[in-house]
Amino acid sequence: MIDIKVGELLFYPLHGVGILEEEVTLWVENQQRHYYKLYFSELKMNILVPQESAEQLGVRPLSSLSILETSHIHFFNKFSKLPVLVSDRRKLIDSKLKSGEIFNLTEVIRDLVCASKYELKLTSHDKYSLKKACDLCINELMYVAKLSLEKAKSNVKKSIDLRLNGKKSDFTSLVREISLQNLKNSRK
Repeated sequence: MIDIKVGELLFYPLHGVGILEEEVTLWVENQQRHYYKLYFSELKMNILVPQESAEQLGVRPLSSLSILETSHIHFFNKFSKLPVLVSDRRKLIDSKLKSGEIFNLTEVIRDLVCASKYELKLTSHDKYSLKKACDLCINELMYVAKLSLEKAKSNVKKSIDLRLNGKKSDFTSLVREISLQNLKNSRK
């Protein structure tokens, strides 16, 4: 069982970052069931997640900046060749996306971006999965680093471009920039 409180931001792999609005108890098929009611502001949508399966569904607290930094470093590590068989590749990618773990999302992006290095042709599902993983990482980066959507997108795109060109990115300078910006904002 994950330890979360009403009012906390949570990550849910299907929709990104949402706020836990309340814990709800409902009667379903003559049984009392407990749910987390999450609200996703970008989507303007509420969902109910069964508490007993929330962790299995990938619901988790947001990553810290240091975890994001480690996943960023992981992005620039050696890529893994994806299965050539489309069905095997789809299963692997889908399981990583559903897990919601930041390192799995990073691997999906890295390994799909690097597929051209060994002449693997991406299917429409691969391209959709790449976009989904990028969107989820962007969404979490926005909230953790307190960045605008544009700034978070720019940072992810820059990392992908650097990866494609065989260069590395310095996430530490991004964290420093974020800290300075947050300090300026808090003084206003």
